Amino acid sequence: MRFLDTFFGAGCAVDRLKEELDSRHVDVQITAAGLREFATDAEIAAKSAASSLQAHLPYARRLHEEISARADFLRTWTLSDDRINTDAFSQRLAGLARKYALPRAWRVPEALPVPARHPTPTYLRWTSAA
Repeated sequence: MRFLDTFFGAGCAVDRLKEELDSRHVDVQITAAGLREFATDAEIAAKSAASSLQAHLPYARRLHEEISARADFLRTWTLSDDRINTDAFSQRLAGLARKYALPRAWRVPEALPVPARHPTPTYLRWTSAA
């Protein structure tokens, strides 16, 4: 990690995440604490990238890719009803999204008539002439 790379992640990660969300047209209001936690998660992942395949990339590039991944996740979470993967990364981000009560888009299936399972009650026929 170079000297200038340390300044990139400290205050700009939240701003970068906001820019990424704007570029993906995510209009959901996310609290400052939620944005900060997603950005902090991206910073931690970028710093620990030494054990991953991205170890040869500079810190700023790894941080940008991690923030882009979180912006993609937030777009999927808030704008679609798609299933979330079961890997640890997606589950951790889903936990953060639930923690800050980020809404999901739900598709309503087409309404279908369903026959009643019970017979018509007899007291509804009390006025009929027998």
